Amino acid sequence: MEISTTQISIILLIALIPAFFSLKLGKELYK
Repeated sequence: MEISTTQISIILLIALIPAFFSLKLGKELYK
């Protein structure tokens, strides 16, 4: 099975977007 760069970038986006939002929410909560 061949992994293309587009698949890698999609996986990274899917992984990073929730982490980014949880960081933003955490900063808002701990003000």
